Amino acid sequence: MGAYARTSEDKALSADAADWREIGEQVAEQFKDMDELASELGVTITRRYNDNDTPASDPHVVRKGFESMLADLENGTVRGILFYHSDRLVRQEYDAARMNRLFQLNPKYVGRAVAGGTDLSTQEGRSMLALQATMGGMEVYNTKRRVARKNKGLAGHGHMHGAPRPFGWAEDRKTLHETEAEDLRTAILAIPGGLTVGEVRKQWIDLGYEPTRNRKNAGTQSIQHSAVESRLVSPRVCGYRTYLPQAERRGTKRPWMPDFIVYKDGKPVMGDWEAIVSPEEWQACVTTIEERKQARKEGRAVHTTSAKYLLSGIARCGKCSFPLMSNQYSKGTTSYERYGYRYACLTTLGGCGGVTRVGPPVDELVEEAFLLEVRRSLGTGGKDEDFDDTKYNVRLAELDQEISEVNERRRAKRISMGAALDMIEELEGERDELNRQRRQLVAVKVHRQNASPTLLEEWDGYAVAQKKTRLRESVRAVMVHPAGRGRKFDPSLIEVVWIDAGR
Repeated sequence: MGAYARTSEDKALSADAADWREIGEQVAEQFKDMDELASELGVTITRRYNDNDTPASDPHVVRKGFESMLADLENGTVRGILFYHSDRLVRQEYDAARMNRLFQLNPKYVGRAVAGGTDLSTQEGRSMLALQATMGGMEVYNTKRRVARKNKGLAGHGHMHGAPRPFGWAEDRKTLHETEAEDLRTAILAIPGGLTVGEVRKQWIDLGYEPTRNRKNAGTQSIQHSAVESRLVSPRVCGYRTYLPQAERRGTKRPWMPDFIVYKDGKPVMGDWEAIVSPEEWQACVTTIEERKQARKEGRAVHTTSAKYLLSGIARCGKCSFPLMSNQYSKGTTSYERYGYRYACLTTLGGCGGVTRVGPPVDELVEEAFLLEVRRSLGTGGKDEDFDDTKYNVRLAELDQEISEVNERRRAKRISMGAALDMIEELEGERDELNRQRRQLVAVKVHRQNASPTLLEEWDGYAVAQKKTRLRESVRAVMVHPAGRGRKFDPSLIEVVWIDAGR
């Protein structure tokens, strides 16, 4: 004879359950009542099936104890089952039908409930089980519908509903946590500047942050990449209210919470808690992460190992212009081993093999040049005309005039339509390029003015990925020109090509 016990949520442990695996108090009480019923019926319980803390109304949840019990009833390992009440055994019509089938095929099986009077050995008992499962399913559905409507209403008014304490907030889930909020804010602001989610994860592990403890990540030793990312992109950090229907939570894929912001009259609903960053700062972080995901999806992303070296993807061979590859020196293979790594033009990848240069001195030289340029842009030695975006205006006006002249000649039938289109397309291409350069110059100017003071103060604390992102905003390439064998490092052979090449 088997005994089946279940409760939807019961995490307390029973001191009397030493003979079984750790179970909750309610489950232990159910088994105790079944032992008494077994004594009255004159049967012996040989197997116990325990589904503690497991819902029976959710079709997505597999009850291991229930499935094991069905298998044992099917093959005759047990010839009957005791259970506390029909709603502990089944809450769905499908499960009730599976149970009833087994007892119809095996009329001598015993199937009795402690409470409620259900007897599966009779047709009346099986019919009652099916009816109770149907009514129970309707009750569960209506309850879920009411809860969903209530939660959606709360979300529309900016209120919270029951949930674990979010990372960054205190236990009241409204006021900010002193340290977590600041670390989260720092990370969100650093993402657009080049910091990666992986680097944030490493920093948080070093700070001692641990993963949220639940059944999914039980036994996980460190916080996962996906958990870090979800904290960074959560609309909650800027005060936006979200609502995620239960149906959207199904499956293993983590939902992208920026897609579940609640809107009212076309505007995001603000929550009744303190925000960590502004909506603009949050959006910059989310947009950056989305763009990186898209770049990886399309195969445009630079391999993550390139973040180890400052000029990977920036340095080029001064002889053939091929991108220089970065790698570490092997131990004991060269006298330059003390430098750790080098930049080299590799013939195996298509380069000429004419340039190899130790890495750290090149990086230091480029950093000094870049920081000097930043100080110049702040007015400590720089000139306003360095960022004069009006210098393109004369040529742009000329291009507009030339396009008009071509059209006039076409209308006068002095040139053919095909010739006119060729000329116009060439002029338009030059015009578009100049406009692009002007927009880029304005963007660099504004970004430097806004970010330079902070950059100078925080540069030494930046991760390599952040430094690379800042460099790319101003540096188009670093040309490393050939040097004679055995020659000492010569700074004059390192040429920084700035994005504003006309300077």
